[in-house]
Amino acid sequence: MIIPIYYPPLLVFQTSAFWVVLLHWALPSLIIPAFIGRLISFNPAFSPTNSYSWASAPIAPLDPLTASIIRLAAQIGYPYPSIAINSGVIGLDVLGSNWRVLSASVVLAFAFAETISAAPQTAVDKILQEERRPALHRAGRIEGSLTTPRREITPFEEQADEVD
Repeated sequence: MIIPIYYPPLLVFQTSAFWVVLLHWALPSLIIPAFIGRLISFNPAFSPTNSYSWASAPIAPLDPLTASIIRLAAQIGYPYPSIAINSGVIGLDVLGSNWRVLSASVVLAFAFAETISAAPQTAVDKILQEERRPALHRAGRIEGSLTTPRREITPFEEQADEVD
Protein backbone atom coordinates (compact mmCIF):
# COMPACT_ATOMS: atom_id res chain seq x y z
CA MET A 1 0.00 0.00 0.00
CA ILE A 2 1.43 3.34 -1.06
CA ILE A 3 0.57 6.42 0.95
CA PRO A 4 0.88 9.62 -1.02
CA ILE A 5 2.70 12.49 0.67
CA TYR A 6 1.65 15.90 -0.53
CA TYR A 7 4.00 18.82 -0.37
CA PRO A 8 3.91 22.27 -1.88
CA PRO A 9 5.69 22.98 -5.14
CA LEU A 10 9.25 24.29 -5.00
CA LEU A 11 8.05 27.76 -5.97
CA VAL A 12 6.36 28.15 -2.54
CA PHE A 13 9.71 27.83 -0.76
CA GLN A 14 11.09 30.67 -2.88
CA THR A 15 8.46 33.21 -1.81
CA SER A 16 9.06 35.59 1.05
CA ALA A 17 5.46 35.18 2.31
CA PHE A 18 6.10 31.53 3.20
CA TRP A 19 9.18 32.41 5.25
CA VAL A 20 7.42 35.34 6.96
CA VAL A 21 4.56 33.07 8.05
CA LEU A 22 7.01 30.39 9.19
CA LEU A 23 9.07 32.92 11.16
CA HIS A 24 6.01 34.40 12.88
CA TRP A 25 4.86 30.92 13.82
CA ALA A 26 8.30 29.93 15.15
CA LEU A 27 8.90 33.07 17.24
CA PRO A 28 6.12 32.60 19.84
CA SER A 29 6.04 28.81 19.53
CA LEU A 30 9.71 27.84 19.61
CA ILE A 31 12.30 30.61 19.71
CA ILE A 32 11.08 32.88 22.54
CA PRO A 33 10.07 29.98 24.89
CA ALA A 34 13.36 28.14 24.28
CA PHE A 35 15.44 31.27 24.93
CA ILE A 36 13.65 32.23 28.14
CA GLY A 37 13.36 28.58 29.25
CA ARG A 38 17.15 28.40 29.28
CA LEU A 39 17.51 31.64 31.27
CA ILE A 40 14.82 31.17 33.93
CA SER A 41 13.92 28.03 35.84
CA PHE A 42 10.96 27.49 38.15
CA ASN A 43 12.06 23.94 38.89
CA PRO A 44 14.16 23.69 42.09
CA ALA A 45 15.94 20.59 40.80
CA PHE A 46 17.45 22.64 37.95
CA SER A 47 18.16 25.73 40.03
CA PRO A 48 21.77 26.97 39.97
CA THR A 49 21.36 28.06 43.62
CA ASN A 50 21.20 24.41 44.64
CA SER A 51 24.92 23.86 45.21
CA TYR A 52 24.69 20.09 45.28
CA SER A 53 22.90 19.91 41.93
CA TRP A 54 26.05 21.21 40.24
CA ALA A 55 28.09 18.33 41.57
CA SER A 56 25.61 15.47 41.58
CA ALA A 57 23.25 16.00 38.66
CA PRO A 58 23.66 17.86 35.39
CA ILE A 59 21.62 21.03 34.96
CA ALA A 60 18.87 20.66 32.39
CA PRO A 61 19.51 22.86 29.37
CA LEU A 62 15.84 23.83 29.18
CA ASP A 63 13.16 24.04 31.86
CA PRO A 64 9.98 22.74 30.19
CA LEU A 65 7.68 24.43 32.71
CA THR A 66 9.17 27.87 32.11
CA ALA A 67 9.17 27.38 28.36
CA SER A 68 5.51 26.31 28.42
CA ILE A 69 4.44 29.29 30.52
CA ILE A 70 6.26 31.66 28.20
CA ARG A 71 4.82 29.90 25.15
CA LEU A 72 1.26 30.38 26.41
CA ALA A 73 1.92 34.03 27.22
CA ALA A 74 3.53 34.58 23.81
CA GLN A 75 0.63 32.91 21.97
CA ILE A 76 -1.84 35.18 23.75
CA GLY A 77 0.18 38.37 23.46
CA TYR A 78 1.87 38.03 20.06
CA PRO A 79 0.66 40.89 17.83
CA TYR A 80 -0.40 38.95 14.73
CA PRO A 81 -2.93 41.56 13.47
CA SER A 82 -0.49 44.48 13.54
CA ILE A 83 2.31 42.44 11.95
CA ALA A 84 -0.03 41.24 9.19
CA ILE A 85 -0.97 44.84 8.35
CA ASN A 86 2.64 46.02 8.31
CA SER A 87 4.04 43.04 6.39
CA GLY A 88 1.23 42.86 3.87
CA VAL A 89 0.86 39.09 4.23
CA ILE A 90 -2.77 38.00 4.27
CA GLY A 91 -3.39 35.03 6.54
CA LEU A 92 -0.28 35.45 8.71
CA ASP A 93 -2.00 33.70 11.62
CA VAL A 94 -2.63 30.39 9.89
CA LEU A 95 -3.87 28.47 12.93
CA GLY A 96 -5.98 31.16 14.56
CA SER A 97 -5.86 32.36 18.11
CA ASN A 98 -8.09 29.63 19.59
CA TRP A 99 -5.94 26.76 18.28
CA ARG A 100 -2.69 28.47 19.27
CA VAL A 101 -3.87 29.05 22.85
CA LEU A 102 -5.35 25.54 23.11
CA SER A 103 -2.12 23.97 21.90
CA ALA A 104 0.01 26.03 24.29
CA SER A 105 -2.37 25.23 27.18
CA VAL A 106 -2.11 21.48 26.58
CA VAL A 107 1.68 21.68 26.50
CA LEU A 108 1.59 23.71 29.74
CA ALA A 109 -0.64 21.11 31.40
CA PHE A 110 1.83 18.35 30.51
CA ALA A 111 4.76 20.44 31.80
CA PHE A 112 2.93 21.00 35.11
CA ALA A 113 2.19 17.27 35.36
CA GLU A 114 5.86 16.44 34.79
CA THR A 115 7.01 18.99 37.36
CA ILE A 116 4.46 17.90 39.96
CA SER A 117 5.38 14.24 39.55
CA ALA A 118 9.06 15.05 40.17
CA ALA A 119 8.41 17.42 43.11
CA PRO A 120 8.22 14.84 45.95
CA GLN A 121 11.54 13.25 44.98
CA THR A 122 13.16 16.68 44.64
CA ALA A 123 11.94 17.68 48.10
CA VAL A 124 13.22 14.45 49.66
CA ASP A 125 16.60 14.86 47.97
CA LYS A 126 16.91 18.43 49.21
CA ILE A 127 16.00 17.43 52.79
CA LEU A 128 18.53 14.61 52.75
CA GLN A 129 21.23 16.92 51.40
CA GLU A 130 20.53 19.48 54.12
CA GLU A 131 20.72 16.77 56.80
CA ARG A 132 24.05 15.46 55.47
CA ARG A 133 25.68 18.86 55.01
CA PRO A 134 26.85 19.49 58.65
CA ALA A 135 28.15 15.91 59.03
CA LEU A 136 30.14 16.14 55.81
CA HIS A 137 31.63 19.50 56.82
CA ARG A 138 32.74 18.19 60.22
CA ALA A 139 34.30 15.13 58.64
CA GLY A 140 36.23 17.32 56.19
CA ARG A 141 34.84 15.48 53.18
CA ILE A 142 33.70 18.56 51.30
CA GLU A 143 36.64 20.45 49.87
CA GLY A 144 36.41 23.94 48.51
CA SER A 145 32.96 24.58 49.95
CA LEU A 146 31.74 28.11 50.43
CA THR A 147 31.01 27.59 54.13
CA THR A 148 33.59 26.84 56.77
CA PRO A 149 33.11 24.00 59.25
CA ARG A 150 31.70 25.20 62.55
CA ARG A 151 33.50 24.56 65.79
CA GLU A 152 31.70 22.46 68.31
CA ILE A 153 30.31 24.36 71.26
CA THR A 154 32.94 24.53 73.95
CA PRO A 155 33.07 26.43 77.20
CA PHE A 156 34.22 30.05 76.93
CA GLU A 157 37.43 29.42 78.91
CA GLU A 158 38.63 26.82 76.39
CA GLN A 159 37.86 29.10 73.41
CA ALA A 160 39.98 31.90 74.84
CA ASP A 161 43.10 29.69 74.57
CA GLU A 162 42.52 28.89 70.87
CA VAL A 163 44.01 31.07 68.17
CA ASP A 164 42.46 31.11 64.69
